[in-house]
Amino acid sequence: MAAVDYLREQGLSVRKRGMRVVIGPKALITSDIRDYVKAHRLSLLAELVANDGQERRCNWSVLLPGYRPFTMISEPITREEALADVRCRWADAEIG
Repeated sequence: MAAVDYLREQGLSVRKRGMRVVIGPKALITSDIRDYVKAHRLSLLAELVANDGQERRCNWSVLLPGYRPFTMISEPITREEALADVRCRWADAEIG
């Protein structure tokens, strides 16, 4: 589930102001919601910029047979874009 969708399911509106995520109405914002926004801030910003509802992340776990999982860090990209990127380097790689 996309981070923006989760907040909207909680009855909140979500928008971007500069590099900040603004949510409302204030009456519905709980400490759990605040923690969620802090933990998913980059994903929320990426989704709001893209405005297409697809989840984008700055880090993806790469699973390569015979190696320990490692993290790929990039600009915010979708899962499909991340998978295409790692498969250019390693044909049998997966994204976790």
